[in-house]
Amino acid sequence: MAKPSLRERWLALVRMNRMLFRLICLVSCFSTAFAAPAGDVLVVAPHPDDEVIGCAGVIMRALEAKQRVTVVILTNGDGHVALTAAVAKKEREQLTAEDFVKAGALRQSHTVAAMKRLGLPREDLIFLGYPDGGLEKMWQMDGSRAFRQMLTQKRETYGVTERDYHSLTHGSAAPYLKANVVADLTEIIRARKPPEVFVSHESDKHGDHRAAFWLVREALRAVAFEGRFLTFVVHGDPLPREPDLRLKLTPTEYETKKAALIDHTKGTWPVHDGLVKEYLKPEELFWQFPIP
Repeated sequence: MAKPSLRERWLALVRMNRMLFRLICLVSCFSTAFAAPAGDVLVVAPHPDDEVIGCAGVIMRALEAKQRVTVVILTNGDGHVALTAAVAKKEREQLTAEDFVKAGALRQSHTVAAMKRLGLPREDLIFLGYPDGGLEKMWQMDGSRAFRQMLTQKRETYGVTERDYHSLTHGSAAPYLKANVVADLTEIIRARKPPEVFVSHESDKHGDHRAAFWLVREALRAVAFEGRFLTFVVHGDPLPREPDLRLKLTPTEYETKKAALIDHTKGTWPVHDGLVKEYLKPEELFWQFPIP
């Protein structure tokens, strides 16, 4: 067999380099497709409806600016006794664990509808499925045993309308432990890498809202967060100092936020009918805090 000429060897080398370049591009594209998507804004809400009450304007304004927004709901809102009685059409003493789970499913669906109204892509809405009414208690526990939500009888994360984050990403539910909430939040923050994080403030009168602040702050510490940590108050008075961020809603944003709050009232009459009157304001106020 004749020995290949210099030109033939050169052409073979060129073809090989082209194939190698295409392989590198293919691997790069594959890696990009499965890499954790970065984001610009992370909103963490204790319950379904807090994401709209606290941050509907933030979400709409960021999406309009072509930023990526991630909304995380810590609980399913399955611990509201009056709301569950209204949904189940029962007296409070007749309620069962299944009734509370069904109420949580309804409240999940409310958030799905409200976020769709605001323009949030479905893949950027995450439900963690931890216990409504139990976040502060979990924070205070020593972590030796899982917390039990007495109303749902649950000891681990779950979802009905939407599956919980831990089951989706790890294949199994997470026991109701403070460490697991922090771990889930830490994973999400590391994946999305948001420069701005919003959550309810520790001065809020609701225990879950206070604990949400502590849990998020703990996760931000774990990732050595260097962005802006912004907080809002749902239940209680505004903080005694001037807000670091005032977001004045446009007329269109105001009406859209109103419609999103109404989404959270469907099927709950008469319990949540006051959401609009109580929580629809022309401005959203936020206070920035350092991560010690």
